[in-house]
Amino acid sequence: MKKIHIFYRHYNIQGRDFKGRPHWFDFEKCFINLLKTIEGKNVDLHLIMDGSIDTNFIKNYKDKYTLHSVQAGSDYESYLETYKYIKTLDIGDNDLIYFLENDYLHVEGWVEKILDLFSIYSNLDYVSLYDHGDKYFDPAYDDLVSKIFTSNNHHWRTIPSTCGSYVISKNIFLEDEDINTGGPGDHYKFLHLNEIRDRFVLTPIPGLSTHCMEGLLSPTIDWEKINS
Repeated sequence: MKKIHIFYRHYNIQGRDFKGRPHWFDFEKCFINLLKTIEGKNVDLHLIMDGSIDTNFIKNYKDKYTLHSVQAGSDYESYLETYKYIKTLDIGDNDLIYFLENDYLHVEGWVEKILDLFSIYSNLDYVSLYDHGDKYFDPAYDDLVSKIFTSNNHHWRTIPSTCGSYVISKNIFLEDEDINTGGPGDHYKFLHLNEIRDRFVLTPIPGLSTHCMEGLLSPTIDWEKINS
């Protein structure tokens, strides 16, 4: 049976920041939401902590994750340290790797839907759980053409790129290490992966998670209710 290994990247922050968040946003609520949606599931949770957990809310959940502490100092360096850490682990060839940033909410049932998708399609590259809100209003995507896929219980579509939170197979993790660790920036990295290696990004309709940015939430879902 496939297992999902989550690598949750966090740093010494709590409450909210000032990055255009919804008024209800809270880092701890995002983490609690994740814990609830993976409880009892075939999932391993690794916390990549950039800094000390001693003064952070995350210390209250020590029994829920495997801690790996780093001193990175930036989002990109934290990502690189996460890549290095994953390579030291004994991850099964059929297992999935979920890079996850600390400002996402998830819906119940996402684990089963991801496992179902990967059981149907053997050639998947990058799968995001986030139905990117900008694809519905940004003029840059007026001419976007997506291929639509179905799993047993969800619809999916291709998009050009995603953020730093996505699910990949072990093979893709190893094969794309050079590009994934070759420099910061999400959008152009995925365009490069598509151009060089014909990789594609798949996202769900409706979303199974959302990036908690005001005006960019996955549409049609009451995320404030899920957050509360």
